[in-house]
Amino acid sequence: MCFGTGRPDDGTQGQGTVSQAAERPRIARKRAFRSRVPESQLDEMAADMRRFRDEQHAERARRIDELVEEARRGGLDTDRVHWSMHYDIECSPATTGRAMLLEHRIVPVPPQDLPRPDELHDELWTVIEGLAASGVFLLHTDHLPDRDLYARLYYRILDEPTRLMPPQSEAAEYIDCLHPMDLGPGSAGDLLHRRLANTGESAPVRGPGIRGPRFDAGLGERDRWMPRPWA
Repeated sequence: MCFGTGRPDDGTQGQGTVSQAAERPRIARKRAFRSRVPESQLDEMAADMRRFRDEQHAERARRIDELVEEARRGGLDTDRVHWSMHYDIECSPATTGRAMLLEHRIVPVPPQDLPRPDELHDELWTVIEGLAASGVFLLHTDHLPDRDLYARLYYRILDEPTRLMPPQSEAAEYIDCLHPMDLGPGSAGDLLHRRLANTGESAPVRGPGIRGPRFDAGLGERDRWMPRPWA
């Protein structure tokens, strides 16, 4: 995962350099998240994860206070935003996207259990929205059909370590989904890579705030519908 704050800067291509902090979006799409876990069990698991995050957020505030006080005693800059970012980059505990989703009562369904394209599209955007609600955003997905992107999330990205940061903090996590192995000559990944290189595009402009269209092959138009922290 890539680290950043606010809007990605021009020319970074999603590598985490950013310009200005912005408020996290709430979950904009009014839709009940699905899960195949029994409701009572899911509620208990989600409550446990939220309690853990609350404890970590309280610890974060305490540690940032200590850093600011240490800076004051040492005659250094005491700007709290600076030390908040220092803590988030250097000291915040690790978590995973799958754990973040559980806070929102989301337990992703294995891709093989979603044979219908409309069901898989629905589950994909459930995961996208849940990650965004926790301050994690996807970049450069237009080369991946829905099923390939969901499989990459389910089997790899959701279990990669990332920083545990409050969604209202000055920082965000960006996941660049354009992997070097996607860049075979003439592939959709190669076409996307060329488009980014030719236009200097680093991140899409968010669309009207509804789920992006489903697509099953080729180079699509998903990225412009993605949630963004500055939208």
